[in-house]
Amino acid sequence: MSGCREYFRRVMRHFMTRAKGFAMKSAMKSTTVCVLSCVLFAVGVVVGCNANRRASNADGLSTTRGVSSTGPSTMATSRPSRFASLDPVWSNFDEAYAMLSTRPDWREHGPMSLPRHPAEKHLKGLVIVLDPGHGMSDGKTDPKYKRGPTGVREDDMNLRVGMLLKRLLEEAGAVVVMTRETDALVNFDERSGKANDYVRADGSKGADLFISLHHNAAGPTANYSSVWYHGEVDWNGVELDVGKSIGHALGRHLRTDAARTNPLLSDQLMYKSGFGMLRQTNVPAILLESSFFSHPEEEQRLADAVYNLREAYAIYEGLCEWAYQGRPTQSVSLAGSVVSIVLEDGLPPWWGRERNRIETSTISVTLGGEPVAFKKDKNTLTMDLPGKIADDAVLEVRFKNMLGNSNYPTRFTQSAGQIRAIGPERAKLPATRPGDPDHGPRAD
Repeated sequence: MSGCREYFRRVMRHFMTRAKGFAMKSAMKSTTVCVLSCVLFAVGVVVGCNANRRASNADGLSTTRGVSSTGPSTMATSRPSRFASLDPVWSNFDEAYAMLSTRPDWREHGPMSLPRHPAEKHLKGLVIVLDPGHGMSDGKTDPKYKRGPTGVREDDMNLRVGMLLKRLLEEAGAVVVMTRETDALVNFDERSGKANDYVRADGSKGADLFISLHHNAAGPTANYSSVWYHGEVDWNGVELDVGKSIGHALGRHLRTDAARTNPLLSDQLMYKSGFGMLRQTNVPAILLESSFFSHPEEEQRLADAVYNLREAYAIYEGLCEWAYQGRPTQSVSLAGSVVSIVLEDGLPPWWGRERNRIETSTISVTLGGEPVAFKKDKNTLTMDLPGKIADDAVLEVRFKNMLGNSNYPTRFTQSAGQIRAIGPERAKLPATRPGDPDHGPRAD
């Protein structure tokens, strides 16, 4: 009832203020009518509140927040809202408001749900190589190598996630190639070769994406998700796009320590030449460290295949959302010294397709690392290059569509007057000493 009285006082103050202002410009009779109308409205509010109170008590509920006359209540959500008599659309506002007082801890895992993502249709036809990291513990005899506190093997969790993800992606229409489907030791050349040498329907070679599946290790408290790319940011448009989507999805579904660190990390933070697996792969490639098997509780979760499915679904969801944002590309042609580049935003023919869907400020063209001036007519770039293009010169084209996804391929060379695409830039391999078998040689 105290809430109704307070509302009554607010209504009276509001309308009395307006009535005083009105009285300065109108006759006192009109002011009296206005005040009487306000009083009648406010009395109606009180009557309505009392009716709600009586109805609530008739149902055996107290008006005290969160307490039932028939026993304790789990949440103050069962009584009619104090706003209900004013506007029915506010009838359960109190229920929604009370829920903000019982928000769970971020690390709590809710029920698992595996709906088909509406955007999975954009994965159809993509060639994705899945690489479950390690295998046979890399031939090590150390019984603690790549194992959690109680001995759970990283090799096994990587493989379970890979096999579950394979089914999710294949059901979405993607073409999935596995580097291993058993507890086998597969060398770098074979793994990268699955992506580099994949023969497409048009006779060209190369998968669309390579994903190496791993889990991390450190102290017993660390447990965050990270996605690793090779080398410099400027070498990794596609890798950053897909890595961001997957990294955020892993944090949401696995409830790892999101926002603790950058979800995207360069492999050169670990090794000067980067991870061998990424360095040897000539298509867009990322390496996932989904969570930490060195964390005692996470280790036990990772030993459960149903939890592995949660992780696989997170990666699937990230891939769906990345593909939904389009896969920009371009065609490049050479006629004498004139280069023509037709940009394609990679987006479906949605409403608004007749408008520009490429972010103009992101367009750049370089030759041998030097900027090249170009003329732009809608989505066609033309440039007249002085002299002959050297066979070893790299023409690089970069841009993003309106949803932020980067184009691929980005690098081209010419030979005998023909332009051909080449793979992403890779680090030069320095003198090395053996490092982690799956992550690559470490510089001296």
